[in-house]
Amino acid sequence: MFRLFRIAFYRRKSLQSREFFIIAFIIQWILSFILPLSSLLPNDYEYLPLYFTCWISFQNIRGTLTPIILIYGSSISVIFFIYVYIIRYIRRTNRIQQVRQRSNERDLLVLKRIVILILVTVSIGLPSVFIFLIYVIGHYLIPYTHHIEGICLITGLFTATICFTIISPQIKKLFRHNQQQIYPIELIGNNQDHRTRTFQQLTHQHQPRSIFN
Repeated sequence: MFRLFRIAFYRRKSLQSREFFIIAFIIQWILSFILPLSSLLPNDYEYLPLYFTCWISFQNIRGTLTPIILIYGSSISVIFFIYVYIIRYIRRTNRIQQVRQRSNERDLLVLKRIVILILVTVSIGLPSVFIFLIYVIGHYLIPYTHHIEGICLITGLFTATICFTIISPQIKKLFRHNQQQIYPIELIGNNQDHRTRTFQQLTHQHQPRSIFN
């Protein structure tokens, strides 16, 4: 939302004020608490003795579809709409000032990185969707279904962490800065050794010789 208002509605200062984004953050937090209630209030979660955990059973079709549509579906739809709108807006504004155009391109690059991270996060739930479709179509539940979900969740979070590291220029600069701090130390040490050896050689050459030699 921040990128959308900054690029497409940059003339409306009220949409870029601190108060507006504080309200937007509060609404986002409220929605983050309300959406899971759609599965908690109807008691869709049930204890599965085979897995010793609480999951939404795939046999509960309504309980499985509810979080898929409300949580995943709504989030992907909003992000897709924002991304498409920003791209179309940037392509339409060819006569925009050069400084503003560069700012928009930079914001678009940031938005692309966010979309990549979100797609990786959303891909965590794809195995569950496939398992659910197999059950709905063929009435067959794959063994160790929830174990597969757990493995996919851990793998997805690990992959998301790596992707976040790759697409974050600040982290790249941090690693490059550390590397640049290591190499000059070695050069300084080598220069000091070279200067010490040179000084010793000069001292030895100019050392006064004894008259008895």
